[in-house]
Amino acid sequence: MPRGGDGPQGGAEGVSGTARNAGGSNTRGVARGGCRCGAVKVRATGSPSVVLYCHCRDCRRSSGAPVSLFAGYRAEQVELAGGLPKAYESSPGVYRSFCATCGTPISFEDERLPGETFLPVGIFDAPEAFEPEEHEWWSRRLRWFDVHDGLPRHEESSILRP
Repeated sequence: MPRGGDGPQGGAEGVSGTARNAGGSNTRGVARGGCRCGAVKVRATGSPSVVLYCHCRDCRRSSGAPVSLFAGYRAEQVELAGGLPKAYESSPGVYRSFCATCGTPISFEDERLPGETFLPVGIFDAPEAFEPEEHEWWSRRLRWFDVHDGLPRHEESSILRP
């Protein structure tokens, strides 16, 4: 298994990238959200660099869902308020955070993608504003899960890393 244990940006090398958010439907000023209990508040400014589905096992286990949807931001675009989330290293160099009170997943960060923070779209107050752009780790999806959305499907990750 590649280092990083999959995730939105997992794998040793990514498959060549696809078009990233170029000011389309995911463009916005400020997106607000937070955890279920309200202890952790999230504020993301500007447009995400990508909005993607991740089908890997690590994301399934972390979310409890058959697929996860993430919005990727530069770290400086993301602010946390209220209580700080608890973080853990889910695989070498990969950090996931969650609310220590209610358990809501808050973020995903990979050392191989410095300055990038991926936020689960479900934590935002207006998740419908985040239109998915692609599927990552399609090769690891649950075989009974299929969606006919016409989005690109990458067998592994489409984002290149050093």
